[in-house]
Amino acid sequence: MAQESTAANASVPTKFFDENGAYYGPDCDKDKNYSGAYYTGDYTSAFKKYLGKTDEEIQKKMDDLWNHYFKGDNNSKVFYDKGNEGYIKDINNNDVRSEGMSYGMMIAVQTGHKEEFDKLWKWAKNHMWHKGGDWDGYFAWQRNDSGTGGDDNCAPDGEMYFMMSLLFAANRWDDDQYRKDAHYIMDKMWNNPSHKLFNQGNYIIVFQPLGSGNDFSDPSYDLPAYLELFSRWAEKDTDKWKRAVSAARDHLYVSSNKNSGLFADYSAFNGQPQSYSYNSNSTKYMYDAMRSAMNFGMDFYLFGADSVREVEMAKRIIDFFEKDGYKHARFNWDGTGGSEEYTQGEKGANAVAALALKDVSGYDEIIKKNLQMAWDEPFMTGQYRYYDGLVHYLAMLHLSGTFKIWKPKPKDVKEKTMEATTIGDVEYKEGDIIDWFEDCQLYKVTFTAAAAPTPTPGDSTTTTPTPGDSTTTTPTPGDSTAVTTNPGVTTPTPTDSTDAIRQMYMRDYGYKMQRDYNLKGCKVNSSNRARGAYYGRMVPMK
Repeated sequence: MAQESTAANASVPTKFFDENGAYYGPDCDKDKNYSGAYYTGDYTSAFKKYLGKTDEEIQKKMDDLWNHYFKGDNNSKVFYDKGNEGYIKDINNNDVRSEGMSYGMMIAVQTGHKEEFDKLWKWAKNHMWHKGGDWDGYFAWQRNDSGTGGDDNCAPDGEMYFMMSLLFAANRWDDDQYRKDAHYIMDKMWNNPSHKLFNQGNYIIVFQPLGSGNDFSDPSYDLPAYLELFSRWAEKDTDKWKRAVSAARDHLYVSSNKNSGLFADYSAFNGQPQSYSYNSNSTKYMYDAMRSAMNFGMDFYLFGADSVREVEMAKRIIDFFEKDGYKHARFNWDGTGGSEEYTQGEKGANAVAALALKDVSGYDEIIKKNLQMAWDEPFMTGQYRYYDGLVHYLAMLHLSGTFKIWKPKPKDVKEKTMEATTIGDVEYKEGDIIDWFEDCQLYKVTFTAAAAPTPTPGDSTTTTPTPGDSTTTTPTPGDSTAVTTNPGVTTPTPTDSTDAIRQMYMRDYGYKMQRDYNLKGCKVNSSNRARGAYYGRMVPMK
């Protein structure tokens, strides 16, 4: 597999490490690779792609979010710094919750704020995390801001975000203690003798691993993208984590109403709304449920392994809110009984879901509308800023390209040279250095001077550049030479060997690679995975 761009975006990612050497680039699976950022390393912001926002505008927006919720005044912030510890406070309920603490840690690791991450994790470890005893490995879902009182039982979305943020922190900041802590929690989710985070028969995450809470779920706890990474990075129980990935995707799908696309706050394992004695609104689309759209939206753009069903879910829920005019926030599961005003959290979560519609004809303006609402939303202040504010903040991580899958450092990075050329919409000159991923191998590429073009034998009207030469012009995606090979995907027509290869439109677009060292197109591979990526031509798959 070589790097590729898409017809909708001329940019091709050529940077896969942050300034400290942490890796977020492409990867390959042994059996099959998909279109998500895990495989491509492409985290181009939707705000840039659809709204034309500059990198500077996007970074300012994200800095402003951080300064508001983490460094703002007492009517803005939700993070409270207590010296060597810190916590996220639910202002309305005047308490500290595992949900908010784990959200805060995810925000901190994705935005590169290690000091605040460490303060949050220290507070959670000291006041919420059970090490030993009946709830060994789990977190008390509620504490007072003094770190005492509350409820020792767990809320599973907290466990999911704690585990994921710790693994990202271990990889981004090269700290093995974070990894050890994450693995301890991961082990206890399956192996605590008293409490199992997942149903042992169907592998769906439970509402709460206690009493009747074991018998149903909450679809907003279904986080298949996180489970995908747990299945790759766990020290044990990898088969169980893999089963949980499929179970989460299945449960999200059946929990999405076939007409409205809405989710209930609580769902039975078959997806039907689940009533519960202490929550009279559990069968409705309420506060928890709005997160479900963000969950399948992030799974779509991060992995893409369940893209057909996720596109279907996205169409249903976005079509529903289009008909509603984005006016209401709360509904019955079937979409009746709309009430309250469309919220900040919903604007963020639904914009992430809309990303799944990127290749669906007729949805570009609707995607832009959802992105614009998320972008324009004023940051929350006052009594209710905690929950909607943080859900919107998490969504903005995804929409801005800030959220990345921080991976273990690659063990084998090779050096190679490439003749100066244009890749996507960037011209590279002699001496430039980029990251490059080709045939499941990661390279550091240094550009050399471009060679002169060589005439094509027997053709007096055209010239074929030496492989890698910079004299070939790369067609802009979407120009008049484009043809459609897959529904919803526009692919430039290959015009000559070097030109076609530079387009990198290989995987999943109906083309395969032939080597072309002597311009004779010698076929070397019957699959659509690239071999010898820069010295070949593209031919249609048969």
